[in-house]
Amino acid sequence: MPAPLSIAQIAPPDPLPLPAPGWLLWSLLMLTFFLHMLAMNWVLGGSIIGAVTRVSRRTSPEADVLVGLLTRSMPSAVAATITLGVAPLLFVQVLYGRLLFTSSILMGWFWLSVIPLLIIAYYAVYALSFRGDRLGGLEAPLSWLAALCFMAIGFLYSNNMTLMLRPDSFVSRYLADGRGFHLNLDDPTLVPRYLHMLLGALATSGMAIALIGALRRSLDARAARYLMRCGSLWFVIPTAINVLFGLWWLIALPRETMLRFMGGSAVASGALAIGLLAALSALLMMAMALGREDPRGLIRGGAWSLGLTLVAMVLMRDQVRQGALEAAGFEPSPWVEPQWGPIVLFVVLLVAALAAVAWMVRAIARPASTS
Repeated sequence: MPAPLSIAQIAPPDPLPLPAPGWLLWSLLMLTFFLHMLAMNWVLGGSIIGAVTRVSRRTSPEADVLVGLLTRSMPSAVAATITLGVAPLLFVQVLYGRLLFTSSILMGWFWLSVIPLLIIAYYAVYALSFRGDRLGGLEAPLSWLAALCFMAIGFLYSNNMTLMLRPDSFVSRYLADGRGFHLNLDDPTLVPRYLHMLLGALATSGMAIALIGALRRSLDARAARYLMRCGSLWFVIPTAINVLFGLWWLIALPRETMLRFMGGSAVASGALAIGLLAALSALLMMAMALGREDPRGLIRGGAWSLGLTLVAMVLMRDQVRQGALEAAGFEPSPWVEPQWGPIVLFVVLLVAALAAVAWMVRAIARPASTS
């Protein structure tokens, strides 16, 4: 049986062994990407919600509470997103570096632009956090600048993560233009995938806002009610729309990959079923919360369902990658020489980092001192 055409366009494995068994690297990739996604969703979705709320808060005095929460948390959240994003990116490079490095070179200047975009957004959120009251008319434009930069970074990442799944196009793209100006705009999965992730970030941030309101109700009842209602709305509306974008993404997948979710793979089909049921469960509970005087129980239940949905989404993204790479004939390096010392050290430091992040989240979620 002839090898797939794309296999000839994939760089050969490096003459270096994998530093850990493949199953362990994959497991750490899934775990660290899930953690990165939690922080990233708050940054991306929260920056958009903050920009919208700054424009509309003149009609709602309680909106200042939400703006303050988002503004105070954003610098730390950006730092957490970057820190938690390093590990999954490294694991992707170890497992799929031959593909990711090639797609990154093809994108070239677009990929390098992630750094200046991130710096601009970081400066903007710091200015809003520490000098927001003195910015005057610049507050709203800076807020939108940060949100647009984060949206652009997400779009560039979506381009790279989808382009690496198309090794059959590597040579033709490079021969057409080797200067590093390629985007993956001709991929039918790019737009629905990006929109699905963007609305997912809005929904996750909305859930976090509602959950903070539920946990803070005994401290500030009026503000907590506002956070719960506003957060619920930001969850319900994007999630309802996202069902359509998720279906669009599924239909846009190559046939071989799509069939994995239609019974071709137990993992892919199971993740799709669990993710869909959990998302609909969270949507129902949060919609019911909008009509309740005391929605704290429903919000907590919705948060657990959303957590399960995010786990399923991580697995589904991986199944899309696995399906595309199997069709392309890609195989990871079979040479493994475990380095258990660095692996154990990584796990210990990861646990310590998570403890520090958990402490920061609790500190940020507490009401600001009025003294």
